[in-house]
Amino acid sequence: MKIEKFNHRRNFIKKTGLALASLSIVPGLSFGSEGINPILLQKSDDQLNNPEGLKTVAFICNIYFSISHADAIGTKLFLGSPMDQGQGIVPPKIKIVSMYIAQIGSNDIGVQMAKKNGVTLYPTIADALTLGGDKLAVDAVVYIGEHGDYPNNRFGEKMYPRMNTLEQIFRVFDASNKSVPIYSDKALSYSWLDSKWIFDRAKELNVPMMTGSSLTYTSRDPYLVHPLGTKITESVAIGPSTLDSYGFHVTEILQLMHERRSGGETGVASVQTLKGDEVWAAMDLGEISWKLVQAAYDRISFKLPGSIRDLVKMPYAVKVSYIDGTRGVVLMLNGIQELTRPDGLNNRSGWAYAAHADGKIISTEFVLDASVGRYHTSYLCYNIEQFIITGKPPAPFERSLFTSSIIDMGIRSLNEGGKLKMTPFLDMKYSGEGYEPYIPKNPWPPTEQSTGIWPPKGYEFINKK
Repeated sequence: MKIEKFNHRRNFIKKTGLALASLSIVPGLSFGSEGINPILLQKSDDQLNNPEGLKTVAFICNIYFSISHADAIGTKLFLGSPMDQGQGIVPPKIKIVSMYIAQIGSNDIGVQMAKKNGVTLYPTIADALTLGGDKLAVDAVVYIGEHGDYPNNRFGEKMYPRMNTLEQIFRVFDASNKSVPIYSDKALSYSWLDSKWIFDRAKELNVPMMTGSSLTYTSRDPYLVHPLGTKITESVAIGPSTLDSYGFHVTEILQLMHERRSGGETGVASVQTLKGDEVWAAMDLGEISWKLVQAAYDRISFKLPGSIRDLVKMPYAVKVSYIDGTRGVVLMLNGIQELTRPDGLNNRSGWAYAAHADGKIISTEFVLDASVGRYHTSYLCYNIEQFIITGKPPAPFERSLFTSSIIDMGIRSLNEGGKLKMTPFLDMKYSGEGYEPYIPKNPWPPTEQSTGIWPPKGYEFINKK
């Protein structure tokens, strides 16, 4: 990387990156006179020439270890994805040419992944986007803002620096007078205020945005996509664990279904969270439909024997009241699953949905792969690649604003003793019309699933513990 003492534009972009002092360094790595490891900055011929002519990508993540989101997504974007096409591992259709990892721990696999693929690991976000130059030099950005050592806020939410990171990316775009597609994993932010800022800033800079998680693109058993215009009066989405860790996923299930209802999305009026006996009481009183809860629950695989009330010691229910009168519930049921499946794999079931739709009850399970390959993320990666190639997101950007904000307000309501939280900032209309994500229609595992060997030969370090 050259040093230009008087290049003010260069200095401006550089300042948008995190300070080098904040970068977690691998023990034993030495840094040169510029504070940069010269070995990590060497570019391979493949990186420089890109003979395939693929779209180039800067890969940004909090941390990169085995079975992390950076691994489940980034490793497939590097090496290819096992899909249900009978072709083994399908090669990637994009090319990662630069990386930035905020925290490099003792279990890191990202540094070795970069080295094996001839990819430069940069010390700042701005450098990764500019390839050490003066302006944006990649065709797209993939940002994985999950995992890592970050504090919790006063509501118990993990304060992942998603807004801080995206702000740095947006600044490079602004200074370069150019915007390219960004995939940002999972929620926009832990805070609805930060989420709204990200949403507004991306719109201002005309940034094509794809956001959300693999739950959106995984198999559904039975296959279920609401036809546009479906009349939905009430629905329930179920998931395991806590509101902060998995609540986003369950809310995402709810929202991706609701946005296809008659009239499209009209906005959310309020959010309220119940816990413990309050949840059972709401079901007994009909405020939450027992029939819908049971219909969704019955779809879940690998459950423990017994009733929901007996198995779940502390349920949580986020009641979502939509402006058009539609009712939705995000229901966290921890304790219903077998810890280990009959095949010996860790159980990753527990995700389901049910609705009163067009006058009848319909339901489905959202199915996740339990193996180390996390093959369900292959479909997410396929959609990411198509988004980068075409510039057209597979889902409305508004969905992530709604999902991120609903779960944040649900957690705030919980911390305020179940107080009803009004959501005037979600008085917004949008629709799922015109979006065409690729969602597998085969049962799980797909009948032609060709998982190949995972990890591929030469990448056994991916399973590093």
